[in-house]
Amino acid sequence: MSRFSRILPVLTLLLASLACSLPGAVSAPPTPLPPQAIPTFTPVSTVEVKPTEPPPPPTFTAEPTALQPSAATFDPRQIPDCDIFVDADFPNTVGAIPDSKISASDSNQQACQYNFANGTLFVSIATSLPGREAYENVRQFDALSGGAIEPVSVGEIAIFKTFDDGRVTLEAVINGWYVTLTEQGFDRKHLLLLAELLLARLTPY
Repeated sequence: MSRFSRILPVLTLLLASLACSLPGAVSAPPTPLPPQAIPTFTPVSTVEVKPTEPPPPPTFTAEPTALQPSAATFDPRQIPDCDIFVDADFPNTVGAIPDSKISASDSNQQACQYNFANGTLFVSIATSLPGREAYENVRQFDALSGGAIEPVSVGEIAIFKTFDDGRVTLEAVINGWYVTLTEQGFDRKHLLLLAELLLARLTPY
């Protein structure tokens, strides 16, 4: 092979390189870069935070003044008719105030009938005899008066008597006085609560 044939490939590469560097040479257009996404920013709205105001103080409506039961002790021989119990004694014992009162007092007893919308209460306190003596006298007539007898714990001695017509009577010796409490339309518990009031208020016989 001649020397020229060995140099020809080198010259060809050299001429090609020079052609690319000459003015007016056409070169392939550059590949455009992909569009870049421009980040957008949404302004954050500032909310004015107001301090929380404390709630208004609670308002209180004054309750009506409740009737207060009497705390005074008494001698049944020295009180007006139907003052054995006063109106303020009843809301906490029977849950109501009487519509009317009828005196049944005489020379031997202080007594009153209290009439309610839903029933009747009758109370008497013997004033002519000591309580135990009056109590024993009445026991002699139990067979005639009828009624089922049931002992109960209140005062010095006491019984319940239940009659066929539904009446219930509490007979008791309280602080030396013979007391009877009769209900119609109420319960035994109401009689016991009233007896407890008398236990706290009756002066000793």
